[in-house]
Amino acid sequence: MTTTAVANHPSIFTHRSPLPSPSSSSSSPSFLFLNRTNFIPYFSTSKSNSVNCNGWRTRCSVAKDYTVPPSKVDGNQFPELDCVVVGAGISGLCIAKVISANYPNLMVTEARDRAGGNITTVERDGYLWEEGPNSFQPSDPMLTMAVDCGLKDDLVLGDPDAPRFVLWKDKLRPVPGKLTDLPFFDLMSIPGKLRAGFGAIGLRPSPPGYEESVEQFVRRNLGAEVFERLIEPFCSGVYAGDPSKLSMKAAFGKVWKLEQTGGSIIGGTFKAIKERSSNPKPPRDP
Repeated sequence: MTTTAVANHPSIFTHRSPLPSPSSSSSSPSFLFLNRTNFIPYFSTSKSNSVNCNGWRTRCSVAKDYTVPPSKVDGNQFPELDCVVVGAGISGLCIAKVISANYPNLMVTEARDRAGGNITTVERDGYLWEEGPNSFQPSDPMLTMAVDCGLKDDLVLGDPDAPRFVLWKDKLRPVPGKLTDLPFFDLMSIPGKLRAGFGAIGLRPSPPGYEESVEQFVRRNLGAEVFERLIEPFCSGVYAGDPSKLSMKAAFGKVWKLEQTGGSIIGGTFKAIKERSSNPKPPRDP
């Protein structure tokens, strides 16, 4: 990959401030975080858990120096880089982490004054809350990334027995935690439950010939009530995105695969259980 000078991309930035002189004492590569108003060295191996003036809690590492060689542009020094990642949301940060192994002279740019994208933790007036996603599904790649970033001891696993609630029609309604709870929870109507049950066993429209969104897949398989009262709140908590624009295959690939392999969600579930019992996975050790 050819070396890229950041100053060659004027459309990314509205103001440029000179970078401090780079330090040659650091042995480990650092990420540089760049926003529209200033160059901010942002990522290294040491962690920070600070709160800025708006209450945003930054769960990132702070770099005190960096190792990339500078080049002069208009009298100011700018780093020459192997790669520039545009956007410091979760996708940009994960990409930067992966490619930094081969391209250590790396810069991550961001238009806002903080990293994280839609992942936003706010601490204000003694309260702590999430304005974006509040959890993630612990897949093997996600856990491996967390461990590689030094966050193993910071992971907080959800209690599977803890009650979950959805606010619906001005009332907190419990989400069923096991199959025996399904007939009794009041988040869905009886017709809605019947629609979901029949759809899950395969009595629903056939899959279309194009890639479905999360909303399209759930409405077709399980009905409108499951989508509006269960899946839509879940998508907000995990992806902070619009389920009508999220790819079902990309966001919930395991559920999508159930229908593909078993002809229905229930059929695919039984098939997956049978395969898992005959070929058990080794214990997780990211």
